Amino acid sequence: MQFGRGKPSAGAFYDSDFSTIDSVLAQAVLHGLQGRNDCRVAIVTMSRPNLAVAGFADMIERYYRGPAAVFAQVPPMGMRTVGQPGETSAAFTAPFEAHKLDGTPVYVNNVKRVRDTADPDTMFRNYLEAQYDGNGFFILAGPATNLAAALDFRGMKELIVAKTTYLVAACNIKADVKAAQKVFAEWPVPVYLVSDELAGAVVFPGASIDKEFTAANPDSPFIAAYKAYKKMPYDTPAPAMAATLYAARPKEGYFKVSDAGTVAIRDDGQMSFSASTSGKHRLLMPDAEKKDKVVQTLVELASAKPVIQQRFRPPVAEDKKADAPVEKKP
Repeated sequence: MQFGRGKPSAGAFYDSDFSTIDSVLAQAVLHGLQGRNDCRVAIVTMSRPNLAVAGFADMIERYYRGPAAVFAQVPPMGMRTVGQPGETSAAFTAPFEAHKLDGTPVYVNNVKRVRDTADPDTMFRNYLEAQYDGNGFFILAGPATNLAAALDFRGMKELIVAKTTYLVAACNIKADVKAAQKVFAEWPVPVYLVSDELAGAVVFPGASIDKEFTAANPDSPFIAAYKAYKKMPYDTPAPAMAATLYAARPKEGYFKVSDAGTVAIRDDGQMSFSASTSGKHRLLMPDAEKKDKVVQTLVELASAKPVIQQRFRPPVAEDKKADAPVEKKP
């Protein structure tokens, strides 16, 4: 539940298959945004049954959230248990190979079995119910498998309408065409889609790993992950990072936004967009004048040190007593 004296930052629901280093770094960007109070990471879910990848994503959550006992329980990693596990890049195992001087591992993988994860549909329902009305948003970075399945969950569409304001998608349509068709046809709140032009225009600089990342946070597990993903040096397209940035800061003007319209997806995975005043979809497009600012912002957010969030809690009797005026005796 959300506890506190006031309304917290909007809760982010991040769903991905974690098949690209971009979708991995988007998790870092999301926590960098949380550290600046632009959002609050609600849950992270994965759309393929791969325990090694789930273990990496779970480790990242624990790395940013700090010891669970400090403020709240760390939510389990949501993982779909059907489908193909896909490839397991060395990026997901390299960080676990680092050891301290005493021989203990720097990072620990707490996901060993399916029971160490949680059902995404159940997580969506439970954590949506815990949000203030209209105080959440979804980010999709990969195939729409989990979100399409969630739409069939009883009462989910009503919850999405009540608790969230939009979905921002860097969608891998061809990875699950039927799921993408369902999400774009039935998602009940506005959807912002990273266009092909934006996906190709925003490129994350690999040089920042040995520069900004090492300078700002040499303990970052993303340093080892990035270096293990491909032979260095390399840059990577960053549609998932761009989607994450827009989701948490939609008013900053980082990207151009199309007029309203409707996205249609053919059975071969090809997409078309038709402008319509009644449409609930919009395309995110690059702004050449903001390109350098966007890349700089992504690097700063992804490389930032964890900022441990304080637990939101309701006022208690002691608080009220402390806040009350002290009566002066005559």
